[in-house]
Amino acid sequence: MTAKQALICWGGWDGHTPERSTAIAKEILEANGFAVRVEAGTSAFADPAIHDLSLIVPMITMSTIEKGEVENLCAAVRGGVGLGGMHGLMCDSFRNETEYQFMTGGQWVSHPGNIIDYRVD
Repeated sequence: MTAKQALICWGGWDGHTPERSTAIAKEILEANGFAVRVEAGTSAFADPAIHDLSLIVPMITMSTIEKGEVENLCAAVRGGVGLGGMHGLMCDSFRNETEYQFMTGGQWVSHPGNIIDYRVD
Protein backbone atom coordinates (compact mmCIF):
# COMPACT_ATOMS: atom_id res chain seq x y z
CA MET A 1 0.00 0.00 0.00
CA THR A 2 1.23 3.49 -0.86
CA ALA A 3 1.97 5.72 2.11
CA LYS A 4 -0.24 8.73 2.62
CA GLN A 5 1.52 11.76 1.15
CA ALA A 6 1.07 15.32 2.46
CA LEU A 7 2.40 18.68 1.34
CA ILE A 8 2.69 21.58 3.76
CA CYS A 9 3.52 24.97 2.27
CA TRP A 10 4.29 27.79 4.69
CA GLY A 11 4.94 31.50 4.60
CA GLY A 12 3.52 34.95 5.12
CA TRP A 13 3.12 37.04 8.25
CA ASP A 14 5.21 35.79 11.19
CA GLY A 15 2.53 36.80 13.71
CA HIS A 16 0.51 33.70 12.82
CA THR A 17 3.68 31.58 13.31
CA PRO A 18 3.62 29.75 9.96
CA GLU A 19 7.04 28.12 10.29
CA ARG A 20 6.52 26.93 13.87
CA SER A 21 2.98 25.77 13.10
CA THR A 22 4.29 23.85 10.10
CA ALA A 23 6.69 21.93 12.34
CA ILE A 24 3.83 21.00 14.67
CA ALA A 25 1.54 19.91 11.82
CA LYS A 26 4.36 17.90 10.24
CA GLU A 27 4.97 16.05 13.48
CA ILE A 28 1.27 15.25 13.89
CA LEU A 29 0.93 14.04 10.31
CA GLU A 30 4.03 11.87 10.49
CA ALA A 31 2.78 10.33 13.73
CA ASN A 32 -0.36 9.39 11.78
CA GLY A 33 1.43 7.65 8.94
CA PHE A 34 1.94 10.47 6.44
CA ALA A 35 5.10 11.08 4.46
CA VAL A 36 5.33 14.89 4.61
CA ARG A 37 6.98 17.27 2.18
CA VAL A 38 7.49 20.85 3.42
CA GLU A 39 8.01 23.82 1.11
CA ALA A 40 8.39 27.52 1.77
CA GLY A 41 6.13 29.73 -0.34
CA THR A 42 3.50 28.89 -2.91
CA SER A 43 5.47 27.60 -5.91
CA ALA A 44 4.83 23.92 -5.04
CA PHE A 45 1.11 24.52 -5.67
CA ALA A 46 1.89 24.82 -9.41
CA ASP A 47 3.37 21.31 -9.56
CA PRO A 48 1.01 18.87 -11.35
CA ALA A 49 2.22 16.15 -8.93
CA ILE A 50 0.09 17.65 -6.13
CA HIS A 51 -2.89 15.91 -7.77
CA ASP A 52 -1.43 12.61 -6.52
CA LEU A 53 -1.20 13.67 -2.86
CA SER A 54 -3.48 12.60 -0.02
CA LEU A 55 -3.46 15.99 1.71
CA ILE A 56 -2.41 19.61 1.19
CA VAL A 57 -1.96 21.89 4.20
CA PRO A 58 -1.49 25.59 3.46
CA MET A 59 0.28 27.33 6.35
CA ILE A 60 0.45 30.66 4.58
CA THR A 61 -1.00 33.86 5.95
CA MET A 62 -1.59 37.33 4.56
CA SER A 63 0.27 36.61 1.35
CA THR A 64 -0.25 36.36 -2.40
CA ILE A 65 -0.32 33.48 -4.87
CA GLU A 66 0.21 33.30 -8.62
CA LYS A 67 -2.84 32.56 -10.79
CA GLY A 68 -1.47 29.24 -12.08
CA GLU A 69 -0.65 28.13 -8.55
CA VAL A 70 -4.13 28.77 -7.16
CA GLU A 71 -5.77 27.23 -10.22
CA ASN A 72 -3.73 24.02 -9.87
CA LEU A 73 -4.31 23.88 -6.10
CA CYS A 74 -8.08 24.26 -6.51
CA ALA A 75 -8.11 21.65 -9.29
CA ALA A 76 -6.23 19.17 -7.09
CA VAL A 77 -8.76 19.60 -4.27
CA ARG A 78 -11.69 19.34 -6.71
CA GLY A 79 -10.07 16.12 -7.93
CA GLY A 80 -10.11 14.59 -4.45
CA VAL A 81 -6.94 15.71 -2.67
CA GLY A 82 -7.69 16.53 0.96
CA LEU A 83 -7.26 20.06 2.29
CA GLY A 84 -6.52 20.84 5.91
CA GLY A 85 -5.53 23.94 7.78
CA MET A 86 -6.13 26.15 10.76
CA HIS A 87 -7.12 29.68 11.63
CA GLY A 88 -5.41 32.46 9.70
CA LEU A 89 -2.84 30.06 8.29
CA MET A 90 -5.41 28.79 5.81
CA CYS A 91 -8.30 31.25 5.62
CA ASP A 92 -6.29 34.47 5.70
CA SER A 93 -3.88 33.30 3.06
CA PHE A 94 -4.79 34.92 -0.25
CA ARG A 95 -7.30 37.73 0.27
CA ASN A 96 -7.68 38.52 -3.44
CA GLU A 97 -8.36 34.96 -4.61
CA THR A 98 -12.09 34.27 -4.66
CA GLU A 99 -11.70 30.69 -5.91
CA TYR A 100 -9.40 29.91 -2.98
CA GLN A 101 -11.98 31.40 -0.61
CA PHE A 102 -14.75 29.27 -2.12
CA MET A 103 -12.52 26.18 -1.80
CA THR A 104 -11.72 26.81 1.87
CA GLY A 105 -15.29 27.78 2.64
CA GLY A 106 -14.48 31.19 4.02
CA GLN A 107 -12.41 34.31 4.15
CA TRP A 108 -10.87 35.71 7.28
CA VAL A 109 -12.39 39.10 8.11
CA SER A 110 -11.36 39.96 11.68
CA HIS A 111 -11.41 38.85 15.28
CA PRO A 112 -14.88 39.67 16.68
CA GLY A 113 -14.36 42.54 19.12
CA ASN A 114 -10.81 42.92 17.76
CA ILE A 115 -8.16 41.05 19.76
CA ILE A 116 -9.38 40.55 23.30
CA ASP A 117 -8.21 38.58 26.32
CA TYR A 118 -10.51 35.79 27.46
CA ARG A 119 -10.41 32.77 29.72
CA VAL A 120 -11.20 29.23 28.66
CA ASP A 121 -12.34 26.81 31.36
